[in-house]
Amino acid sequence: MMHDVFGYDLNLSIKSTEIAALFQQWRIQDTAVVFRIVREQQGGGFGDPDKHPHVWAVALFVDGVATRVHNARNSGREWASLDKVEMWLREQGINRWQVVNTLERVSLTR
Repeated sequence: MMHDVFGYDLNLSIKSTEIAALFQQWRIQDTAVVFRIVREQQGGGFGDPDKHPHVWAVALFVDGVATRVHNARNSGREWASLDKVEMWLREQGINRWQVVNTLERVSLTR
């Protein structure tokens, strides 16, 4: 699926299991982009798309190209909570990220 929510087209993907090897090869930048998307899958727990239509996704820059993180089954990884995204990013060795949410309104408009 193509996303352009933060100015990059995400046509490429990597599996989360490939991240460690790509880090060892110095192919992943240590800054990620966490962005809001419309839920693509229904998971357990908070996976009700009617109650929680938006989730968080992660893009990493692999060889300088924005690449969406997928799970082992090659579906886009989705998180309902920014806290869980933070824990996952830190487990992957990423300590810097940018959060982009263009889907939901903010209180102040310009």
